Amino acid sequence: MSNIFNDVSDFESRLNLPKDFYRDLLKEDDWSFIIKVSALFEAATTHLLAIRFRAPEIETELAFLEQANPRNGKIVLLEKMDAIYKEQAGFLTKLANLRNQLAHKIENVNFSFNDYLTKMDKNQASAFVKWAGHGVVETAEYNGSHITRHDFVTSNPKISIWLTAAEVLACMNIDIQGVEARIKIEAFGWYKSITSH
Repeated sequence: MSNIFNDVSDFESRLNLPKDFYRDLLKEDDWSFIIKVSALFEAATTHLLAIRFRAPEIETELAFLEQANPRNGKIVLLEKMDAIYKEQAGFLTKLANLRNQLAHKIENVNFSFNDYLTKMDKNQASAFVKWAGHGVVETAEYNGSHITRHDFVTSNPKISIWLTAAEVLACMNIDIQGVEARIKIEAFGWYKSITSH
């Protein structure tokens, strides 16, 4: 199995991002982190749609589709095309919604995950762990003791979202590679059919 971060790096290249863009997101403050991860997925979903439609010439136009519109947004289109799983679609939708909350009021520039989680009740915290920690294992060993996903995510929300986002990006990149492989196979079959006559 390939390292998911190899696929993330490949996707960075596809999107013409600077090397280590994804890795360096962890250095951002919490507000900038959410804005940049969300912007990354806006570009990634647009690119994947263009590849899935086999129409790179309309990528600019696809960028104007809303990301998380439940009827005709980029996320729902990708889920219906089986390019992303339901849980991945849920993660992208929650991320887009959080980004919208933060971007539409400038006073949110001081957003911190610590304050955000402190204001949550038990059910809200569980819902946050479910989407933000989708890419985190259920239990792990850390410094000789076991830590649950819930404890890890609530103690490390930025890293949890970063890990989950990496898993989603890697899967999207693998989907693109699959489409590209099918296009090559189809082109080869077409080439063989015209050269055999």
